Amino acid sequence: MKTLLAAALLLAANAHAATLTLDIQGLSKKSGHVLIAVHADAASFNDKGKPAAVRSVEVKDAKVTVTIPDLAPGTYAVSLFHDANDNNKLDTNFIGIPKEGYGFSNNVGARGKPKFDEAKFTLAADGTTLTLTVL
Repeated sequence: MKTLLAAALLLAANAHAATLTLDIQGLSKKSGHVLIAVHADAASFNDKGKPAAVRSVEVKDAKVTVTIPDLAPGTYAVSLFHDANDNNKLDTNFIGIPKEGYGFSNNVGARGKPKFDEAKFTLAADGTTLTLTVL
């Protein structure tokens, strides 16, 4: 009986989970990893909180597809960068301009890091697919 109850609770919890699919294109090198963070609020987006989800995906082609399951439907923003040399950081030049590719949901940020409100999107209960172009 306890097993049946636990299974029912697990199914109920997953019934309210949604899947985010990211189609990431424009990767300049077929090496390294794309490091992805999914943010549920502005604090997390501004590195003052914990992301709702993080992923690291190996790059083998100019584009990759990433599936992030089990997110609650709601408002999120995505930030990512292509760590082509696998040193786990976004390399920048001497004045702070990124030397590796990066991107945000809604494909904003060509002139610097956007605000959460510029990058936010709604994750629908039945899932959402975003196409992100690496800058």
